[in-house]
Amino acid sequence: MTGVFGCWQLDGARVHGAAAAQCVFEGRLDNRRELLRALADHPGVSPECPDQALVLAAYCRFGEAFPERLSGEFAAGICDHRLNRLVLARDRLGVRPLCYARVRETVIFASSARALLAYPGLQAVPDDVTLADFILYFRSSDTLSRTFFRDVHSLPPAHILMATPAGVTIRRYFDFDTGRSIRLPAFRDYAAAFHDVFVESVRRRVRSPRPVAVAVSGGLDSSYIFCVAGRLLKEDPGLCPGVLGYNFSGDAGGSSDERAFVQALEDESGARIERIGQRSGFMDCAEDDVRAVESPMVDGLARQSRAGMEAMRRAEVGRLLTGHWGDQLLSDSHYLLDLVRSRQWRLLRQHAGGWDVDAWRLAGRVVRGLAARHLPAPLTAAARRARGRAEAPWRMPWFTARFRRLLRERAGHQPLPPIDGRHHAAAIYRESRLPYHVQCLEWNARVAGAHGLEISFPFLDCDLIQFLMSIPGEMQSHDGVPRALMREAMRAIVPEAIVSRRDKGEFTHLANEGVARDFPVIRDLLGEHALSVQLGYLDGPILASHLDRWRSGLASARNAVLANRIVDLCGFELFLRVAGAGQMRR
Repeated sequence: MTGVFGCWQLDGARVHGAAAAQCVFEGRLDNRRELLRALADHPGVSPECPDQALVLAAYCRFGEAFPERLSGEFAAGICDHRLNRLVLARDRLGVRPLCYARVRETVIFASSARALLAYPGLQAVPDDVTLADFILYFRSSDTLSRTFFRDVHSLPPAHILMATPAGVTIRRYFDFDTGRSIRLPAFRDYAAAFHDVFVESVRRRVRSPRPVAVAVSGGLDSSYIFCVAGRLLKEDPGLCPGVLGYNFSGDAGGSSDERAFVQALEDESGARIERIGQRSGFMDCAEDDVRAVESPMVDGLARQSRAGMEAMRRAEVGRLLTGHWGDQLLSDSHYLLDLVRSRQWRLLRQHAGGWDVDAWRLAGRVVRGLAARHLPAPLTAAARRARGRAEAPWRMPWFTARFRRLLRERAGHQPLPPIDGRHHAAAIYRESRLPYHVQCLEWNARVAGAHGLEISFPFLDCDLIQFLMSIPGEMQSHDGVPRALMREAMRAIVPEAIVSRRDKGEFTHLANEGVARDFPVIRDLLGEHALSVQLGYLDGPILASHLDRWRSGLASARNAVLANRIVDLCGFELFLRVAGAGQMRR
């Protein structure tokens, strides 16, 4: 779905001679069998028909309720000439981007904002609110309906848009059930059920006419995906032409050296995993990436990521699977608050010890949880701003006073409304719905698309997320062991050396080295002629004084906070340049 792929007139004019309805579709359907059964008597539906034809048939049969029947990752647009309406739908988690804009009596839609900006009457005006949200890591829920361009909107995940001569309406068509409960006899039953759901998630994503790649780090998440995908292909060779592994091999003996784990995977699976040498730096690729993703978000290890995608392109890979979001969904300790509420003190002591949470920290979490649920919105907004530390973005002097005011105002916004039910379910719900994560999904989709790839995330599967929400949190971390549920499910499938891992590869040094390597180019980019200075976002002299200080601090930095700050400022400036901000009006 590249470029503008549809427009619709709201003036009531009908297209004579056109088909009753036309569909444009990009993505993957995971419930083809179910749809084929439901639509068996519909003209033109057969096991060989493409996903697009099934979507159109579902619309013709179920009307505006058709997205509720679709499972997968997709963006779809349907022009219904009979009812004189346009219908847009986006998948439940927002893996596939879908933008739209209204120009007088015309609604245009596409996978990218840049394609829409080519339409007469639209201008590439930056959206200050979204730029502020980027600096704040997208705290506000209304970010879901915005893009970085003021006049281009994003259809939020799990929503449907309908445009008719009467106007444009948007509604949610799907949400998770945080009140659902799954209770099984024993821990091993939960582990077996989790494994079954996970295998199905991987199966959906391995089905492809081209080879499928797995980014293998040697950690739990990616190793589980790789081993399950390999087994599925052995059981059903028709799923795809092959499953290929790719690993960014670290320096021998360094903090990112995971070669022993990758070797164990190869020995266990009998499959070869291609090693790609680590590369630091990002400025060589940053401008191209910003142009592709239409966002200031930049990968601080972009040279390394590009090397991997180029290797996949040479192997004619069609889809890349990664272990992203495994940490967020499976490393949840919010269930401790549920143990407090249910007064399971003995179990609470055991699990709090496993998470290294003492009584004071736990009490603080209880108070914050109660405040978020019960205090009036203005008080919680003030509390969010007050919790900002000295380095909160709205206190940073390199931003202008105007932009700092906007940052402070946006910092008080609520990421998501309060969620009823158990803390465990609410925490997983938030991880699947946070605006920051949706922005990351769009970023990944567009970066991969620029290299001719699709990207998909087996841990971001609606059935898997609903399962994790529905089970007791203490089962997910049985006996207080983080990820105990997945560790148990992985046994006899993934090498034991990986199953029992408690550490992760550390890439902080690469991020810091990359920024130091690129610093002369960075210094020039953020100099006195920077558009972000000219347009009133950054204070040029103050930024210049800090840049010199930051450069000397990179060598001794123990984390990547400073490097990430510099990368974000570079992305901010590159977005303004790539977007044509020299001609922008604010």
